[in-house]
Parts: sequence; structure tokens; C-alpha cells
Amino acid sequence: MWTTFVQQSHTAAPAFHCSTCTCLLSARLVHMRQRRFSARVSGAASSAAVARDSAVKSHSRYWRRWRGFGIASGCFVLCVVLYVCLGNSIMFQSSGQQLQRRRPGKYPVLAERDVVALEVATSQVANLATLPTLNDLVKSAAELGAVYAQVLEQVVAAQEVEDGGRVLRELGVSQNHLSSGCSSLRRAADVCYAKLKAMLLQEAHAELHMAPTSLVCTTYGWMLGNIYLYSAVLPEYYLLRDDSTSHALVLLRSINVLSWSPRVHTVPSSEMREHRAAVATYDLFNWSGGAACRRGLLSHVPHAKRFCESSFSSWSAVARRVAATYEELIVLHPTYAPLRLHYAISFAFLAMDTAADVAAGGTQALEGHPAKALKVIRSDRSKLERTYRHADAAHGPVLALLEAFLTPVALRTADQDAQLVAALREWGSCAEAQAALLEATSWPGGVFPGEYRAPLLRDAQLLHLLAKAQLHLGDDHAALQTLRLCL
Repeated sequence: MWTTFVQQSHTAAPAFHCSTCTCLLSARLVHMRQRRFSARVSGAASSAAVARDSAVKSHSRYWRRWRGFGIASGCFVLCVVLYVCLGNSIMFQSSGQQLQRRRPGKYPVLAERDVVALEVATSQVANLATLPTLNDLVKSAAELGAVYAQVLEQVVAAQEVEDGGRVLRELGVSQNHLSSGCSSLRRAADVCYAKLKAMLLQEAHAELHMAPTSLVCTTYGWMLGNIYLYSAVLPEYYLLRDDSTSHALVLLRSINVLSWSPRVHTVPSSEMREHRAAVATYDLFNWSGGAACRRGLLSHVPHAKRFCESSFSSWSAVARRVAATYEELIVLHPTYAPLRLHYAISFAFLAMDTAADVAAGGTQALEGHPAKALKVIRSDRSKLERTYRHADAAHGPVLALLEAFLTPVALRTADQDAQLVAALREWGSCAEAQAALLEATSWPGGVFPGEYRAPLLRDAQLLHLLAKAQLHLGDDHAALQTLRLCL
């Protein structure tokens, strides 16, 4: 049995061995096929990856080139824009005024809260004027007035542009807005004017009545603010609206405030006068050493400061402003004789009133001024009876005195001396002449009802006229005897 088992085992072993080898060979062949397939697959994948990387790199290089080109183009466009803007800026600066007329610049618009605040401040001062409230009102009114003047300038410039009103509409400034601002500024100016008039003319129950003789710098600021509104701000609106009545009234009030300037000066106290102590006194301008506009209340408002420098910086500036304002009033009332008389007087004395500035090198001398003034005087005299209306009784005599004042002695004629004698005999005494020439009177003809009228002459001016008449006629002339007390 064992032999049989061994024989069977030897017989089965080769068969098993062959079967095992066959299986191993088959497995190896399968494995080799898998490796070849895997190799083929991995090779294809590698080729695809390489192709993909190449495409990505090519695309990246393409976009880098275009991105560089775009950046360069953008820089070029930016440089062109900057160049054009810079060129336009230079052209604008070189022809600023012309471009401003064609296309007005952007200015601040009146804020409603500022207008309301001004009205509140005006009501406070109208009820009771104190030093801080009046100071604040004058300051805020001038600041708002400067903005209002810029808005008016912008509106006027826009109206001159022939574009069918497009620029004017872009401003967004309505007539109601302009009218409301003007009303608030006008009321503030009128309230300040009433307070200044009371304190400067020493009217009964005047508030702050000691300010003109103790607070010269402060009073100067109040007067400047009032004159600025009446002369440089409100007239522009009335001119725009063609309101000649209001226009003339504010100009007249500005002249009145200017005429009160000599009333502002410090005075020594009674104790100092009793002991005859020397004390430095100051008038409206010499408190600042010639820098009133730079050191005054409105020095921070550029528009008001420029007006101050031309109109309220010295006595000669006041004289020029008064004469120029009378010229404006004559344009509004060309046949009203009293305005002509005031203008003739202010123009005749203009050279003398500006002599201090000329001596100091402040202004140029008025060359040929006497001849121009004589022309004005003689023209007025020729039209006094047949052209002008509401002439004063003193109109003709004052013109004769002015003509004698401006004419050299060597050039006088007998007819002119006869006219001078007739003029001097118009007044029976010095007191009568002073009442007619040195005191405030009213405006005849109802042209300016209830408005203050400045005296025709100042004390020094009357003295100059009579002294020149005495030089022409002689010290002992009979026509001068009744006026001897005025000399």
C-alpha cells in the first residue's frame, strides 16, 4: 500500500509541478502586460502634461506682453491728460478774468442758517446795542456780505454768457434767494446805521454814546462794516434789479457815515484838562500807524479789506470815496441840484484833502485838478436855473466862492470879482453863513425824505474860501466886514 502511495505520489508530482509552472508563467505574462499598459498610459499622461505646461507658459507669455502694453498705454494716456490739464490751468491763470466772464467760478452760496443767525443778531441789536452784540453783528454782516457779493458777481457773469441761460441755471441761485439775502443784509446795515447815527451825533438816549471818544478802534470797525455794506455790497444787488431808489439811498447813507468820521477821536479827561497834562489823542485813522485795514475788525475778510484800503484807510481815501459816491448819485439823479452842489464842493477840495498823502508819497498828485474842478463849477452854474431842480439858496453863492478859491489872483477878472462880492453879501453875518453852510439841513423836493443831509462845508473849508476871497478883494473890502468873525 505504501508502495502504491509512493508511486502515485511520484506520478502526481510532475503533474503538480507543471501545473504550478503554468500558473506562474501565466501570472508573469499578465503582470508584464499590465506593466506595458501602465507604461503606455503613464507615457501618454506625461506627454499631455508637457503639452499642457507648454500651453500655459505660452498663454502666460502672451498675456504678459499684452499687460505690459496696456500699462504703457495707460501711462501714456495719463501723461496726456495731465499735460492737457496743466496747459488749461496755465491758460486759465493767464486769462483769468476773461474765462471768469465766460464761465464763472464756483463760489459759496448763502447758507440759510447764516441768514437766520444774522436776523437774530440784528433783532438783538435793534432792541439793545451793547459792545459785544454790535461787534458781532457788524462782523457777521460783513462776512455774509462778502459771500453775497461773490454770489452776485457770479450771477452777473453768468447772465453775460450767451448760452440760453444754461450757466445761470447751473448756479442754482433763485431770485427769491437773492432777495432774501439782500433783505437780511439791508436790515442789518440799517440797524447799525441807526445806532451809529445816534452815538456819533450825540442824540438823546443814544446807546454806547461814549464809544466815539473812548473806543476809537472799535468805532472805526463799526463804521467800516456799515460803509462796506452800503457802498460795496447792497448797491450791486440794486443795480442788478434796477432799483434806483434803494440804490441811491444806500449810497447816501454811506456818505453820511463817512461825513461823521471827524467826530471819532479821543479826548483828554477833565482831570487831565484841569492839570493841563499832555496826553496823546487819536483820531479815526492814526490809532493804527497807517495799518487800520490790516488791524481792524474786518481784516480777515478779503473783500472788505480791499474795500477798506481804497475807501477808508486815510482822510484822503475818505475824500476820494465821497467824491466818487456823489458821482454815482448824480448818475441816478442827474437833474437834482443839491447833489451837484455837494459834488462840486467835494471835487474842488479833493486836491487839498489828498495833499497829505501826496506829501508822504502815498498817491500821485492830482495834476491839472483845479482846471477840471473849475470846468465842473462853471458847467453847473450855466445849468443851475434852466436844467437843475430844487436848488438851495446857497447854491449860486457857494459856486462863486469855489471859483474864486480855485482861480489864481493874476487870472481874476472884474466880472468874477463882482460875482464874488454878490455871493458874500448873501449872508448878513457870520452866524447866518455858518447856519447855512456848516449845519445839517434837509433834502429839498422830497427826494430823500427824512434822511440826514451832511453840512455843505466843514469849518476849515469855510475858512479857506473866505481867506481866498479876502486875498482877491483886499482885507478892508466892505463885503467882508459882515463875515469878519468867520475869518
